[in-house]
Amino acid sequence: MDGRRPGDGMHGRRTRPLTVDEALQYSPLSSIVPFGPDPIPLIQVQAKCPGSLFASSAERNDSRQTLDALDREAYSGDLSSASISQTIQELQKLLDPDELTEFNFKTPAGFHLGGADHHSSNGLRQPSPPLGAFVAMVLDSTNVAFRFTPGSRSVKGHSIARDPPPSPTKARKSSTGEAAPGPAGPELQQDDSLARQRAAAIVISGQIPNDYETFPEVDGLSDDDKARRPSPHKQAQPSDRVNGSVSKPTDQREKSQASLQALKELIVSAFESEDQLQADTSATVSTNAAKYFVAASWSEGTIPTLAPAILVKLDQSIQRVISDGRFSDIAADDLTRLQGLCDGALKAAETVDVKVEDGWSHDEFQHWLRRVDVMDTGLKSARTLLRIMSGGREEKHLYSEEMLHSILRVLQNALDACIVPIVELRSSGDSSETFKALVTFAKIINSLLNHSSRIMRLLAKLLGKEDVTESVITTVEFVASALIFVENAHSEKESVLGVQKFERLRVTAMDVLVRIFSRYPDQRTFIFDEVLTSLERLPVTRQGARHFKLSEGGNIQLVSALIMRLVQTSAIRPEETKADKSGKTLGASNGEDEDEEADGDAEEDTEMTDTGRYQADDDTEAKAERYPEQAVRLLANVSSPLFDTAQKNAHYVIQFLVSRALKSTKSGDDPYRVLLDIFTEDFITVLSSTDWPAAELLLRLLLTSMIGIIEGEKSPAPAKNMALDLMGLMGSAICDMVAHIRQSSKSLESSETGLDGSLGQLTEDFLEGKTREVDLLVWNGPYRATLEFLQQRDLNDGQIESARGYYTTQWAITICAAFPVEDGDDDDDHIDSKAARLAYRLRRMIMDLKWLETEYDFDSVSTTQGRLAYALTVLNMPFSKAFERILLILLNSMNSDQATVRSKSMKSVIQLLEKDPTILDRGAYVMRSILTRTCDPSPLVRDSAVGLVGKCLTLKPVLEDQVWESVLARVTDAQVGVRKRAMKILKGIYLRNGRKEVKSTIADALLHRVKDADEGVSELARQTLEEIWITPFHRPAGAEDESVQHKLALTEQIFLIVKTVQRGESVASVLDSLIQASLSNESKSAAANFRVCKLMVAIMFDEILDESEQADKPKQSHILRTLTVFARANAKLFTGDQLELLQPYLQNLSTTDDLHVYRSVVVIFRWVLPHISSLKGNILLTVQGALLGSLSKLGKRELNEVIPCLWTINSVLKNPERLSRATISCLKGVYAARVADLSQPGNVIPRVVKYLTIAGLFGKYCDFSSDVARFKADMPWWRDDSVPGLMVDVFAPFTRAKQPLVVRSASLEALGAICYTWPKQFLREQVYSAFDLVFAGGNQELETIVLTGFKDFLGSEERRSEKAAELPTGDEGHDLGSGRLGGALTANQNDGVSSSIAQRYLQHIIRIATATQDGHALLAVEVIGSVSRQGVLHPKECGPVLVALETSQNAVIAGIAFREHRTLHQKHETVLEKEYMKAVQQAFVYQRDIVGDARGATAQPYVSKLRPMFDVIKISKGKMRKKFLGSMCTRIDFDPGKLDVRADVPLHLQYARFLTENMAYFEYNTVEEVLHVISCIERLVAGTGTGVAHAIETEVFKMRMEPADSTVPQKPDVAAAAEQSVSDGRLRQLTAASMILHILWDARSYLRRLYGFQGGNKNREAKAKPSAKELNKSPVKVPFVTGEKLWEEIGQTMGALADNATMLAQCRRFVDLLSVDHDFKVAGDEAEEPLTRMETPSEDEAGGTSAPPSGSTKGGKRKASSETPGKRGKKQRRSSMSKGRKGSEDSHDEDWM
Repeated sequence: MDGRRPGDGMHGRRTRPLTVDEALQYSPLSSIVPFGPDPIPLIQVQAKCPGSLFASSAERNDSRQTLDALDREAYSGDLSSASISQTIQELQKLLDPDELTEFNFKTPAGFHLGGADHHSSNGLRQPSPPLGAFVAMVLDSTNVAFRFTPGSRSVKGHSIARDPPPSPTKARKSSTGEAAPGPAGPELQQDDSLARQRAAAIVISGQIPNDYETFPEVDGLSDDDKARRPSPHKQAQPSDRVNGSVSKPTDQREKSQASLQALKELIVSAFESEDQLQADTSATVSTNAAKYFVAASWSEGTIPTLAPAILVKLDQSIQRVISDGRFSDIAADDLTRLQGLCDGALKAAETVDVKVEDGWSHDEFQHWLRRVDVMDTGLKSARTLLRIMSGGREEKHLYSEEMLHSILRVLQNALDACIVPIVELRSSGDSSETFKALVTFAKIINSLLNHSSRIMRLLAKLLGKEDVTESVITTVEFVASALIFVENAHSEKESVLGVQKFERLRVTAMDVLVRIFSRYPDQRTFIFDEVLTSLERLPVTRQGARHFKLSEGGNIQLVSALIMRLVQTSAIRPEETKADKSGKTLGASNGEDEDEEADGDAEEDTEMTDTGRYQADDDTEAKAERYPEQAVRLLANVSSPLFDTAQKNAHYVIQFLVSRALKSTKSGDDPYRVLLDIFTEDFITVLSSTDWPAAELLLRLLLTSMIGIIEGEKSPAPAKNMALDLMGLMGSAICDMVAHIRQSSKSLESSETGLDGSLGQLTEDFLEGKTREVDLLVWNGPYRATLEFLQQRDLNDGQIESARGYYTTQWAITICAAFPVEDGDDDDDHIDSKAARLAYRLRRMIMDLKWLETEYDFDSVSTTQGRLAYALTVLNMPFSKAFERILLILLNSMNSDQATVRSKSMKSVIQLLEKDPTILDRGAYVMRSILTRTCDPSPLVRDSAVGLVGKCLTLKPVLEDQVWESVLARVTDAQVGVRKRAMKILKGIYLRNGRKEVKSTIADALLHRVKDADEGVSELARQTLEEIWITPFHRPAGAEDESVQHKLALTEQIFLIVKTVQRGESVASVLDSLIQASLSNESKSAAANFRVCKLMVAIMFDEILDESEQADKPKQSHILRTLTVFARANAKLFTGDQLELLQPYLQNLSTTDDLHVYRSVVVIFRWVLPHISSLKGNILLTVQGALLGSLSKLGKRELNEVIPCLWTINSVLKNPERLSRATISCLKGVYAARVADLSQPGNVIPRVVKYLTIAGLFGKYCDFSSDVARFKADMPWWRDDSVPGLMVDVFAPFTRAKQPLVVRSASLEALGAICYTWPKQFLREQVYSAFDLVFAGGNQELETIVLTGFKDFLGSEERRSEKAAELPTGDEGHDLGSGRLGGALTANQNDGVSSSIAQRYLQHIIRIATATQDGHALLAVEVIGSVSRQGVLHPKECGPVLVALETSQNAVIAGIAFREHRTLHQKHETVLEKEYMKAVQQAFVYQRDIVGDARGATAQPYVSKLRPMFDVIKISKGKMRKKFLGSMCTRIDFDPGKLDVRADVPLHLQYARFLTENMAYFEYNTVEEVLHVISCIERLVAGTGTGVAHAIETEVFKMRMEPADSTVPQKPDVAAAAEQSVSDGRLRQLTAASMILHILWDARSYLRRLYGFQGGNKNREAKAKPSAKELNKSPVKVPFVTGEKLWEEIGQTMGALADNATMLAQCRRFVDLLSVDHDFKVAGDEAEEPLTRMETPSEDEAGGTSAPPSGSTKGGKRKASSETPGKRGKKQRRSSMSKGRKGSEDSHDEDWM
């Protein structure tokens, strides 16, 4: 040998090639079959192709046409065709096996059957042409044997029959180590190289040399895996082995080769078909070409394009080849040609019309489906083109910009014209029929949707790999962003395509935007702006907005997910484009300093410092430990810019949302206020999710913004309310996080070591407040556990990748904050080595997101561990740490000076308490702050405070003793809602509390609410008392005797009831009605309630007889008093034996206690006796005698019970003579006193008063008509036959004015008692004369007696009428009456009495009702109400006074008046309509003289005093409301020359202010009403104001219009001119006139601002008149506009009459008002204002000018100037109300906010 190594050169000595066994010891591939002998192809010996069978090309074309015709007939399925049958028969004769010659040839050894396959010049295998339909029929219908052996092949004749192809299987290895090839399937045709590989398989010896080292973990890796070597830190993964042995890549290589070969063959077939199309000039397309190509029509004609099936197959093949990494083996020219074949479909799809129209017929839909097929083919072509472009090829010509734009145009056409309109269709509305029709084509349309989604994914992939032009990027951004804001259906039944199917397309669009955002930083601002400015297109319903499904369950907005992904992506190093990389390479080749690169990568990696510690080749973990300060600084240099960018982007989003939300409301047209809530809820939803770490940053910045609003001194109340609302949500989210970690820690394994142990300890430390930040930041802490959890879920998911990157940056920022390094600080003592190592590793992780998984390997992290670890880190971030501040702000806001803020803060506190009740344990100041607000002046705040107290009691019942008294006080609150809420809370306290005093007090409060003016409150009180007093003791009807425990419990309840009755006189009457309601037939538990009450009565009788003394046992008199309540309620609860037990108590009246007992027993006898038939007669006689004997000892109250009881006993005993004698005795005593001098003191007056009282009550309760003779016998001077008439004759003289007041009172009461039972006596002259004297004298005590008599009588008449309405039906079901009307029509002696009383005394009653607001007035109001209900007078008599009484400060008076007014209006609307202005005038007088406040509204809150009346008018149609409002404006108008100004404040000025303030603060029903009021005011000011302004200018200011050619004159001395010319009276008159008009204009401006009817230019005001639909909408108030400024402005104006200076100033203000309207802005300011929702009517619409035109000082009509201020040469003014005017904006506008 010459020493040269083998292979040193061409001319070297050739050495023997090594055998396989010899070569294996040098090869690491001993266990892998060599890939194949491709580099050394075998020589192929092929037979020479025979000559052509056709003599000429024309003959060949004729044959081809004939064969194509047969193919077409065979394809059409017409197998019965004569031509096909005849041709097949002829061919079968030629192919008869018996007639064919058989040839036997031997097959050479090693010869492969595929060796004869044809190859093209480019090396691609030429596949055999596929059989046509007719040829396949011939082949199937013939029987030609095909036999061969491995050594021989037999062919009979020249035709070979087709054998079924073997099923494809994987290559398998034989037991001897020989790789045995499996047969290939028809779709995976193997090329010659594979065939040769199988034919020449290398036999590898199974013996491996002993000294050969094996690497099984390497042997199992693919080529790509081998390129990335594992680090020494990593250990072998179980996934590297399959079934315990090392996997081999042989099958993968064979598959990749097969995929590549299949693609090549498909491309060749397509090219051949194209060649056939180009070569064939005939009109007929060949069958083979028809399979591969279809004709596509476009604007310039018809162009062939690949068939849809071929496109799908081509796309799938290219995808497999790309995934196998073999796409580079395809020739670039072939790919270019392939792109050209797809271009035709794109051009056709660009212009095809796929839009759906409403009202299409079936044929039109069929035409549309054909156009959809064209679009489908175009989308498939676009997908194939994008698949080629995203394959990673380097050839630039494959990435044609024009082709990309064409793809995007096709995609836009499909989306804009077809998919999006169909997605937005709904099953209801005008397009319902189109919706139903398209549902049948859902599968076809979904195909377009799926293709579009795939195209979007390929675009994202392409944009992530390749550099494209900005125009392409911009187009893609617009397409993707438009998809994101398409409104999807809320449910599947409302969607043609399916909700989630379209959502997948939107998610893909989001991925595209995020990919552009990540790769192209210069596009980030544009993307954010595009997303944020499109937010108003989002649906504002939470159900409709949230379709994006979270991996952990739940839904959020897709836009919320997009924003969080964009923020997270901002914290990741941007991907380098190829231009950036090439720029770096070019820069490096030119010797440029890498430190000057824009992204600073080299500086971030090595950072050459001043001290020279770090070198580029010395950046190691060990070096970081030696220089920890520098390691942290390097980490900060890398992480800070990234996190700052994320923070700026998040801040931009939050500021945008907040700024828009501050300008809108939840009920307004702009959706931003609701959207802010939805975004906040979405961020909160994912706060605990590891996939969305940016949620914490967004919430943190939002919280900061909200705190700034709360602490801002100039923040309006609505803004603070919004902030408090959101802070409550965010505080609740933090509480949820704490609860989450508390619950998750319980599911951890109890271990002191490992991840479970460390997380458990960290959770415990956090809950105890012992957490140290350094414990969370360590390398093995929760941050890394979270990253590992994300890593093991990261299956090429861009979302999780962005979460990992952001979270890593967040970790790094926290490290830098924990170990701060100042510039120039070289002190490393405060940073330990662990922190330095951590900083180094984090920097590496930020630079390379795969660094952690490449360098380290850890045990898997469970879902519980990952979420717990993440939650621990989030709870230690700034947002969660702000919880204490949130709570403090909410508590402090309870003391705000704004009522709505106080209310909202308490509602937010409720949200926190629901999540974390331990807040109540933080100190007494929490409950103290809450209880203070229960007495707040605002009803809204009181309601919220009581609700908050109720929530506190639910969470912590031990607070009852601390809060029950505060809640009890709210039972009598003026607000209905507060009363109801307090009653519900007290019910819970009653049932839980064991203190009797507390229970009794609560029961007393609830009893008083039974008589509440509000029916809802009254019903709630009755229901509550029944549930706590009676319902707990219900027992089944057939139950056995009550148990001892049951009786003891019931006895305790009775004692409590008795104790409650003793709390006041009013309790008994209320309890009476309560028991009646519980026992009535309307009660669902009447029977059970009756059994309980009957048992209660029995127990009370037992307690009366029980002489034992118990500490808590009530007195006997108290029990008897309680029994009277039950007796009044239902006498059937008592028995005769029980009454006998009471008889002894009527014998003795020696003490006051005896009197109480006596009265109670008498009441029981009175109410029970009529229903008891078993009582013995002697007992009744004894009782009757005892009662008659005690008449002289009893007072009026007792007599009212005794005398009815005596008459009841008489009805049983039938002995009226005893009562007659007692009555005659009293009448004689009274009659004898007529001649006595009652003016002298003595015993005569008391005796007469007693006689009057007893006789009057006997006349009221007893009917002596059967005993008239006895009366005549004892009183011979009497000549009449009516005992009541006798009594009137006797009593009447004592009602005269000369009688003492006490006697007059007694006589009037006696007359009233008699008239109550005998109404005809009201009509006697003696009676009404007595009443006339009373009303004429004006004595309030006597008036009360008379009014009480009227009230009692009218009330009895109402009850009689109601009973008539409840008449029973006859046996056959026929009504015995006609209800109330029928009963009223029944003749009786009372007819005409009610109307006579009303007609004679109504004016006196009205005078009393409107004179005061006390109980005396209330009594008169009740009489008026009764008169109104009975309808005995014309409605106009009562209507106006009821309107005036509605404005009373006495809530009871106002409530009665409002109810009667509403009832009257519903019955007599047209009559009252004419009286309403009279009613308004009466209300003004009532407010001015009685209430003492002539203003038209109340402040804080600002409410119109006529609001009850306007609420009643709202019942009517809009025409009536407009007429009423117009009448109010008309009443304000006046004649300036006749204005009376003699009073300090002119009367008309006060009245005008009253009307104006009412109109300003009315709650209007429709937009039309507001516009009508504004228009009326403008017309009034335009008409009257012009003259007033002209008079002021000429008479007060002496202003004259100079000639046109003169200059503007100097301003005269206004004060001096006024003093010299105008009189004080005239100045006062003009000032008062201007004040009225100024107040009106202020109200008009306020209404325009309040409802957003602002105008700013001529174009805006000249727009079309609003439609009827818009006018009938409810007006929406503009946020932050309150009535406070108007209130102050009117108050300031009302003080203008103080002196001459203020009057002159007011005149000047009015003149200026007509010059400039501050409600209008100049054109330059209009861009800052939102567009007007509505305009006030124009001059034509309003029927005249809508503004006071200003002009010259001459007497003619003023005209509005159209000149701008800069062009005017003369002193002219523009009308502030004329159309097209422009005004300047000043501080006046800001004052209204």
